[in-house]
Amino acid sequence: MRYFQKTFRPDIVDGDISKVIQAGATDLPFAAADILFDWVAVDIPLGTDAIVDGLVHMYGEDGGSQPGTDFNLLIAKTNDGVAPTTLGEENAGITGCYELPDILIGMMKFEGDTNRNGNLDLTGHAGSIWHWNLASVHGHVAPVVIQPENNALGGVTTNRIYIAGIAGGAFDFSTGVTVDGAITSDSATDITVADVDPRKAFRVGDTVYLHDVDTALGTIASMDSTSIILNEAIAGGTNLADDDELQNAQPITITLGFKGR
Repeated sequence: MRYFQKTFRPDIVDGDISKVIQAGATDLPFAAADILFDWVAVDIPLGTDAIVDGLVHMYGEDGGSQPGTDFNLLIAKTNDGVAPTTLGEENAGITGCYELPDILIGMMKFEGDTNRNGNLDLTGHAGSIWHWNLASVHGHVAPVVIQPENNALGGVTTNRIYIAGIAGGAFDFSTGVTVDGAITSDSATDITVADVDPRKAFRVGDTVYLHDVDTALGTIASMDSTSIILNEAIAGGTNLADDDELQNAQPITITLGFKGR
């Protein structure tokens, strides 16, 4: 018997910024039963039979914490080697994946309601942390036993499972980080920002979008309190206007603990 961890960061924008923020740079919160993120492929060693622990970090609205609310992870297997079909659009209810009863192999509830069981707000630092495996009526007790298909999609020694997130209440991923002065993107990599310290809403390696453009500006190489430096010049010839809001495509980080043989 052995234990190991896998970390993944779903892309909640996935090429469509309107799922996360409105064109006028006004917030577009998620509501209860909305899809937080569609299926993410996670490769695990053959013989993995349980999820025993979990930890989730989310950046909150305007560099703060998320509201104290629950969310759930759905864990699915392949169906005769075929990946699950889409649940639907993020920030809306489930409209697809009619094969869900055949492929669902587990669910994890992360508790964060007003009882504050399992939820830690980081307040001035940035975001919120949820932990799982709580021995209480509000939480969820490990393990979640899983039995994936032997699909070898990740390699001859691995199986591939799929994980999706469902909101249990309101979540808001607007960053409040705005462009400070217009930028022509011919060769610019440095974005001067205002209103919110970008380190409270992004970290190095994150993918950055404008609030009204579906093409990502690029990925972050470094930051300080008033600037974001991209790895390459701003993509797609996109020009940035003063007060445009920047959006993080990967505000959720999930680390799950597994048990295998």
